[in-house]
Amino acid sequence: MQFITDKMILWAACLLLYLISYPAVYSPVHILLFIILTCLCTYTENHRIKLALFLLALGLCQFWPPCLLLMPLVYYDVVYEIYGNFVFLLLIPLFMNFTDYSVKALASLLLLFILTTFMKHKSFQYLKMKREYNEQRDTSKELSLLQEERNQSLLENQDYEINVATLNERNRISKEIHDNIGHILSRALLQIGALLMITKDETEKEGLTSLKTSLSQGMDSIRLSIHNMYDESIDLFTSIETLTKDFTFCTVNFDYDVRNTPDVKLKYAFIAITKEALSNVMKHSDATKVQISLREHPAMYQLIISDNGHITEEKRIKLKALDNSQNYFDGMGVQNMLDRVRGFQGIMNLSADNGFKIFISIPKSVTPEAPNIK
Repeated sequence: MQFITDKMILWAACLLLYLISYPAVYSPVHILLFIILTCLCTYTENHRIKLALFLLALGLCQFWPPCLLLMPLVYYDVVYEIYGNFVFLLLIPLFMNFTDYSVKALASLLLLFILTTFMKHKSFQYLKMKREYNEQRDTSKELSLLQEERNQSLLENQDYEINVATLNERNRISKEIHDNIGHILSRALLQIGALLMITKDETEKEGLTSLKTSLSQGMDSIRLSIHNMYDESIDLFTSIETLTKDFTFCTVNFDYDVRNTPDVKLKYAFIAITKEALSNVMKHSDATKVQISLREHPAMYQLIISDNGHITEEKRIKLKALDNSQNYFDGMGVQNMLDRVRGFQGIMNLSADNGFKIFISIPKSVTPEAPNIK
């Protein structure tokens, strides 16, 4: 837009100079030809075409000397371009037709060429600064988005680390209580039991029995609190997320959508199944990507573990037969997974169509019967 504005100003100045200098011999054809040439120069971005149009305009000036007064229009498109050095060819028609120009016309033409050079330089610098500004703005925006992404990642990692630290601290406290207070109360119960054996006084026996009962109740309460604290310290998402972070064989994507915390035994089952599946990937697969999805549905929990490893046709047929028979003693160590799933009356299926896939669904309404795997 800046170049078009400059050319409109130059067109008015050139046309005025042309009409004043040659009021009797001006030709609309010359004016129309230079309008066409300058429009083509503005339209094209090919520097060679611009140079060819400039040379054509010089030829017109050679045959019709008054056309030189319209030359600043085409000169504007060549100066400060790749072939800008060719502007000195303007001297050829000027010297060869020097007698056809008046001193006033030559002076005005010189000033017009100086104005044209100044306007092109100004517009060229303006566009250059505008381009640099846009590049800096884009770079600044990109860096800002990158910084926001890094900050978000840091916040997520910070939350993850805080959660892990909190769970580890709960686990440590529960172990400390179990190892210290639990042992002290156990020793006290044994000592009271020994005193009951050697005490003859019924009043003392009654007091010791009451004290033993209170300590036993306290012991049971502490044991229940320790188990609850330890169970709460096992966070399903954090545990599986830790497994995926420690798994360096290939990339692992973990998708977690569980709103209600499952029973602690089911937590251990999901963790153990995930660990076994990742171990099988590392031992038996050439996969480059593993997808783990743990989702909660209204009536069941669903665990899907898949990879993009290549499986031979022989192994695919074998896996299909094992899946139909639900007997995986020969099936790459997944029998242990099936036993855990069956403990919750769940269903496990295998697929080897596109890589290897384990599909597990466990109903919510079933009372967990799976062994406590710690």
